[in-house]
Amino acid sequence: MYDIYTIGHSNYSQNQFITMLNAYNIEEVIDIRAFRTSKRHTQYNEKMLKQWLGEAKVEYCVMPNLGGRRTSSDTIGRKINEAWKNESFHNYADYSLTETFQEGIKALQQLASHRRVAIMCAESHPARCHRLIISNWLGAHNWKVYHIMLHHQQNVYDEQHELGKWGAMPIIETDGQVVYPMLNEK
Repeated sequence: MYDIYTIGHSNYSQNQFITMLNAYNIEEVIDIRAFRTSKRHTQYNEKMLKQWLGEAKVEYCVMPNLGGRRTSSDTIGRKINEAWKNESFHNYADYSLTETFQEGIKALQQLASHRRVAIMCAESHPARCHRLIISNWLGAHNWKVYHIMLHHQQNVYDEQHELGKWGAMPIIETDGQVVYPMLNEK
């Protein structure tokens, strides 16, 4: 398989963000934010972001099927992802079992098999963002995922994704679904 990167825009300047992307030769940013605006960091409003990324020779794409901030599911039983105590993560884990998510992840994989991409959301660290669950899904399906981060606002580094490192431990079912049930400890 191929590599996929993740990045959070946080409060980084345009130059910092471009430096982070260039450090890993990212060709395209995949915006997975539910709301593609920022009141405090207006350089990350969709229209402006697309413009200055284009000037830096980085493509920009939106994948709303992978967007966060999902509501509680009416069709998924609450126990299947009950290891997530944070409601937002629980809701997104439920959402990851839907056809809409599967369509989005398939589109991401298709794109990432031809280009070096980074999925982007707002949070600087993946442990506080739904890209953690996307990364778990990708990792469970043999993709290598690397999180691009900035140490002390200056040193760019990446961290390879590890299943369950920052949250509930995923279980990969025989049909490929990724779920987060409570594990009985003996």
